[in-house]
Amino acid sequence: MSFETFLTITTAIRLKKRLAIDVIHLRDGEPYLFLSHFLSLPFKGYNWLVSLTASNIYPPAQIKSFKLLVYTTAVRVLNNGMWRPVYRLSLKRNNFLFAVQNSIAQMDYSNYMGGVFNGRVECLPVGAGTTMEIVSKEEARRYLGIPLEKPMFLAFGAYHSGKDLQTIFHALKDLPEVYFVHAGSQAFGLGVNLEEVARGYIDANRMSIRNYYVPETEKPYYFFAADAVILSYTRQFLSTSSLLWEACRFGTPVIASDNGQLKELMMAFQPGLLFSAQDSDSLRAAIMRFLNLKPKEVEILKDNCRRFAHEFSMDKWAQKCLEIYNRILSK
Repeated sequence: MSFETFLTITTAIRLKKRLAIDVIHLRDGEPYLFLSHFLSLPFKGYNWLVSLTASNIYPPAQIKSFKLLVYTTAVRVLNNGMWRPVYRLSLKRNNFLFAVQNSIAQMDYSNYMGGVFNGRVECLPVGAGTTMEIVSKEEARRYLGIPLEKPMFLAFGAYHSGKDLQTIFHALKDLPEVYFVHAGSQAFGLGVNLEEVARGYIDANRMSIRNYYVPETEKPYYFFAADAVILSYTRQFLSTSSLLWEACRFGTPVIASDNGQLKELMMAFQPGLLFSAQDSDSLRAAIMRFLNLKPKEVEILKDNCRRFAHEFSMDKWAQKCLEIYNRILSK
């Protein structure tokens, strides 16, 4: 990953003059936040917009494995004050703005390393893509080989240190009528064997753990097959949950943990139900409430999902990007 990031940034710098690039938009700038600054030091007047998910400043509080210990140790090195002189010198030579996905991260990155980035951090919410392919629940489940008759709950996306799947496994232990699917690879090779852990709680005949990167063409099948998507995060997780955007673009209701901005968005748009983070009893109760909803009530949640997707459309995201580009160029 470090080599891939290095190669990407050096390629962008090399192409800057050849293609008369006005702004280099780096997505995403973590975990090697220092690298774009370090590599641009020989140059002057380059314009950068660096997207940040805030994963560097919200590391996991609990260390449960050797791999996670390595990861958290690396994050501490990346956040070490030794990089501050590099940032200060870089900001004198080139124009940098940073885009984070929510107001909490904007405040925390503005205060990062004694405020070295203060005044340069913009809030750029995630954009929801457009769903072109609509498939029925029956068609989606047949494609994925999932039972047609059971309520199906989905956990989706790369498994990272902020996700809390153990709470999901524990909550579903005593709900034999429910089928569970997890689809997505493990970020940075972190974590444990999810299927092995899940088997300790859920019978093999009512779950499917699919540890692979799901391409865009397959996403509709997973989301249209699901009755709801479960967004479960640790209490310390304050980054934006892009999975909320994914679920809403497909009109699939969500059952979400009450983390920071996620709780605020859930309460504002009501695309589903909330539960207490890392509380399996609370999640189980939320699942039972969802299963007891009337069809008309579920349709209201789906309408709220579509309202959310419209509010955070990709067109609005692109317009905000253009505004930030213009601010960089006007410096």
